[in-house]
Amino acid sequence: MLRLRLPPRGLLSPNNAVDPLRYYYHPLVGILFRRRLQVGLNLLPDHCGRLLEVGYGSGLLLPTLARGADEVYGVDREPPPPGIRQRLGILGCFPRELCAADVTAMPFPDQHFDGVIAFSIFEHLRAPELERAAAEIARVLRPQGFLLLGCPAVHPVMSAAFAAIGFRGIDHHHVSSITEVLRVFEQRFRCTDTATLPPLPRVLGRAALGLALYSAARLQLR
Repeated sequence: MLRLRLPPRGLLSPNNAVDPLRYYYHPLVGILFRRRLQVGLNLLPDHCGRLLEVGYGSGLLLPTLARGADEVYGVDREPPPPGIRQRLGILGCFPRELCAADVTAMPFPDQHFDGVIAFSIFEHLRAPELERAAAEIARVLRPQGFLLLGCPAVHPVMSAAFAAIGFRGIDHHHVSSITEVLRVFEQRFRCTDTATLPPLPRVLGRAALGLALYSAARLQLR
């Protein structure tokens, strides 16, 4: 199992004003931020070839992913933070490519990746964008490639929790629940495994994904 290893505090820089980098190091809130990533990482295969992270942000997750892949790539709407390659290199992480692009139009060849990871990305997209993102990810994945995604719960209680730590008006940005995301993606993928934070009984089925604070799902290209 691939375990999350946080880079030393202060080594990486946020790539925009709302990048949550600092929260991962908070003594209390950081526990939840770190555990939500681990929930997704627990669904990763032991090793894969080319791995793409969508929305890599500060690059916080890339060193961990590099331990489980032959090559790692990153794509984000924002340009790479200044000096990110040098800072990641200190950790022994050397991404093959970091580019600024939208997940609905990525500059990669067809069937280029064995796996794609997108944590806390798709809740920001509505159905039409999700459909384009699903098509684009399917395009860049090799046959039998996988997509690993994670989303926070989308409901008033979670909005209040985000407001308490400084993310006010999050309901204007979190517009799709994980069940809505899966409904779109399952036109091109099949869901092979799920996990939740906190762990909820599997007998609850898909209902557990909507109840949990954070949910992750592994999907296989059809």
